[in-house]
Amino acid sequence: MGTRVLGLFVLSAVLVAPRLGAAADEAATGVVTNTLKDGGTLVGTIVAEDESAVALRTSSGLELELPKQAIASRGTPTATSEVRSTSPLSDPNESRLMFAPTGRPLGKGNGYFSDHYVVFPGFAVGLSKNLSLAGGLSTIPALGLSEQVFYVSTSAGWTLGDRAAVAVGGFLAGGASDDLADFGGAAVFGVGTVGPSDRSLSVGLAFLALREEVYGPRGEYLSGRTEWRFRDAPVVMLGGNLRVARNLALISESWLFPGKDFELSQQPFGLALRFFNGRLSADVGFLLVAEILDQGFPVPWLSFSYHFGPSRSASNRSGSAVPPASVRAARRGR
Repeated sequence: MGTRVLGLFVLSAVLVAPRLGAAADEAATGVVTNTLKDGGTLVGTIVAEDESAVALRTSSGLELELPKQAIASRGTPTATSEVRSTSPLSDPNESRLMFAPTGRPLGKGNGYFSDHYVVFPGFAVGLSKNLSLAGGLSTIPALGLSEQVFYVSTSAGWTLGDRAAVAVGGFLAGGASDDLADFGGAAVFGVGTVGPSDRSLSVGLAFLALREEVYGPRGEYLSGRTEWRFRDAPVVMLGGNLRVARNLALISESWLFPGKDFELSQQPFGLALRFFNGRLSADVGFLLVAEILDQGFPVPWLSFSYHFGPSRSASNRSGSAVPPASVRAARRGR
């Protein structure tokens, strides 16, 4: 009987001792593995902690403020654990769908250079934590500078926790026709986004004014004259994104133009695949308009973006992985 008891005691000591040693090492060094609710992991040294957040330093020296509500579990690194963050790559273009904005702000100093259809370059930059500015100008070879199309937009956005954001802003676009009459459009808009960055839904509402040609009292066209006219109903935007692989997401963006002249066959519905890796992203897809489909094929969509700023630089310093949405949201809130 005594021999059996002694054997059980020795076996228990052998099984429990490594766990006690690991716990002691964790307590001594503060190095932990944080498994996040979005599927990623962060490995690093705890430098500070309170009831709502944990300050973590990675092996590369990057300090991250991690909300506790984003942590699914915490454990001790194993011999096979990566020392740096192994969180999934984030979509660097989370502030934009195919063309329209989401509710998420860029953040101060962050931005991107974009190019739609190769001949329509543009930019966007975060002027502050909430305010951003964007613009672009077409470079169609067959047109002169005065005939190119331009746009400029500004917006203010706010994050509402890790899973929601709202933005309001204004948009102006214009150009000149063959008879040198100015044309264009302007809008004030609001957009809201719900869901994490890898699967979210965005809904927007825009009040649109168009610069249209002027006709005389007898219906004659007054060459070179235009005036601004508001649409009789606001424009509705519906869009979203869904990550389908580490470097791939499905993006949708559709517009509804309700009003007296509403026809479903004229409404554009967009769908694209977004390829991304660090600073670069590319959208390849098409626009579906029933009237155009009757004549052949959908309208192709092609867009490239190069991203810059503190969030991209921090990602590069910590390795190829980008901090998850919960960490970026905490960083933008500073």
